[in-house]
Parts: sequence; structure tokens; C-alpha cells
Amino acid sequence: MRLFAALAAPLLAAGLAAAAPLAAQPLDPRAAALRAGETVLAPAYDALAEATAAQASAWEAACAAQGPSVDRAPLDAAFHEAADAYARIEPVRTGPVAEDFRFERLAFWPERRNASGRALAQLEALDDEALLAPERFGETSVAGQGFTALERLLFDADTRAALAEGGERAPRLCRIGEAIAGALATTAGEIARAWRDETLPALASDAGEAQRAAARLATDMLSGLEAIETLKLGLPIGADLADARATRAEMWRSGRSARQIALNLEGTEALVRALVDGDETRAPDTLRALAQAERLARSAPADLGEAAADPARRGRVLLLAAAVASARSNAATELPPALDVVTGFNALDGD
Repeated sequence: MRLFAALAAPLLAAGLAAAAPLAAQPLDPRAAALRAGETVLAPAYDALAEATAAQASAWEAACAAQGPSVDRAPLDAAFHEAADAYARIEPVRTGPVAEDFRFERLAFWPERRNASGRALAQLEALDDEALLAPERFGETSVAGQGFTALERLLFDADTRAALAEGGERAPRLCRIGEAIAGALATTAGEIARAWRDETLPALASDAGEAQRAAARLATDMLSGLEAIETLKLGLPIGADLADARATRAEMWRSGRSARQIALNLEGTEALVRALVDGDETRAPDTLRALAQAERLARSAPADLGEAAADPARRGRVLLLAAAVASARSNAATELPPALDVVTGFNALDGD
């Protein structure tokens, strides 16, 4: 009997090993980066370039129109379209957006010490309006450029009323808006062209660069989720209810705080799916957590900052933060081994 058991043990172990499912082999990170670039990133930057170009045209038409006041309706609509396109690609810091301070020129947020407000005040007080010309606007403070500054100009109560009512401030404010919108279109166009003309060909021809890009994209996704959790939600939530501040939320003036987060998560999910080649078994918990967080963001109060400071609604914001934290934790566990990469320096560590 003991002899039978001794003989049977290795056979049984071998049988169990054969019956056990084989661990999935890691995906080729080089192919993953190229696939993500071709199917998600380059199209997203194309969409951003198109939306910001339309926004620039809207400002040009509004400022050229005769009349004492500025029609804000087409400017509002163009801003929301462009901000939507930006939010879907915002978490990505890899590629052409990382060059020439383009990431900061798209949006300078979170702004420290009222940086955008001070930059806009300086632009309004300029003696030399030539600095607002396209060829010179890049010389001005980056805090006065991008979506953060444009949202403040268009939706802050003071400047919004000045644009609508006309008067001596309206022409200069319109020129500032036109300059910001034009610079946004220029920056977005540069990024989109660079992806098509330089980055995608490099990913296709340079295996080492493609592998490094896969690691950077995985890092960007983790950084983006951390930014949502600790900045976009953490800043308005504060340490406790007494520390909550509605005005710390991103784009609170235009009521876009929750929408920005929902679209950030939508873009992140699309990038994850591209990297894992649509195979949900490669990152099942990540994708489930992202979907849950996105659902919560889409159903969250539009005035997210105000909700964070409201005892009756604060729980919904805390629940969203917990869902984003869960998505980040799952992504950190699943994505690096699925892609056979090691994530690198987190851009938020430098903040």
C-alpha cells in the first residue's frame, strides 16, 4: 500500500499540473504601445486638434462681430466640445505632449497661488497688445494659457459679465480669449502632427522605443488615476468636512468638475483595452473598477466641489474617490505583468 502511494503521488501531481491552466504569457509591450498609439492616442489628439481649431474659429468670429457685447453661447459650446476632447487624453504625459511645455500649455492645473488669475490680470493690463499676437503669445506666462485660463476668462462671474455687457473691458478680454484659444489650437495641432509624422513611425521601427513607451503609458495611467484621486477629488474633499473647499475642484466655474473625471476615466479605459489588445482577462479587475468609477463619476453632482463640502452629499464624492483608488490599485497589480514592463517615475512625485 505504501509502495502504491509512493508511486501514485508523482503521477497524481503530474496530472494535476497538466490539468491546471497555464499562466498567460505577457503581451508584447512593443506591439501594445504601437496598437495604443494607432487606435487611441493619435485619433484622440486628432480630435483635440479639430475641437480646439473650431474653438479658435468661434473666438475669432465673436471678436470680429460688430456690437458692444460678445455672444457667449457659441463660445460656451465650443469650449465644452474642446474640453471634452482634452479630458479624454489628459492623463497621458508621454510623447509629443511632454515636449516644449505642451502639457502645461494645454492646462495649468492645479494652479498655485491664483496663478491663472494673476496671469489673466496681467494680460488685461498689458500696454503692448502685440503680445497677444499668435507669434508672441508664447512669451507670456504659461499660467495664462490653456484650458484653465480660458475657463476662468469665460466663466468667472466678473469677466463673463464684462464680455456680455460690453464696455471698455470687452474688446481686450475678447482679444485675450482669442489669443488663448488660438494658442490651444496651435499646441494641439503640433501634438497631433507629431504623433502621425514622428511618434507612430518611431514606435513601428524602433523596438526599444516602443517597449519604453509601453512602460511610460502604464506609468501615465497610474499617475492619471492618482491625480484624480488625490488632486481632482482630494483637493475639494480636504482632510475633513471643515477643510472641504468647492473652489479647489477642477473647472468648477463651468460646472465641469465631475465631467472631466468621467472623461478622464473613459479615456483611461480605452487605453487599457488597447494595451491588452481587448483581452479583458489580462486586466479584469482594473476594467471592472474603471467602469464602476466612471459610472459613479457620470452620476456625481455636476457641482462636485460644492457636493464635497455639503454634509448631505459628501458621501457620494467620497465613494467616487474610493472607486478611483480601487481602479488604481488594481491597475498597479495587473498591468505591469500583463505588459511585461516596470512602471517608472510618477510625474506627480515632482509636485
